[in-house]
Amino acid sequence: MARLVRPVWAIRCVQSGCRTLFEVAQTEDGKQQEVVCPNCGEHYVYPIYDENQENNG
Repeated sequence: MARLVRPVWAIRCVQSGCRTLFEVAQTEDGKQQEVVCPNCGEHYVYPIYDENQENNG
């Protein structure tokens, strides 16, 4: 299994039958990435920004 060398976040899949914890690489400020749960294949856009955070910076 590949190991990420740069800083990472740990996120948990929200599917009730899965709940897998996995790592995703941190993005540059203001950028989002699409990630896929390695266990069930569910797609997420991460990090999730609140509307206030998007407008303020």
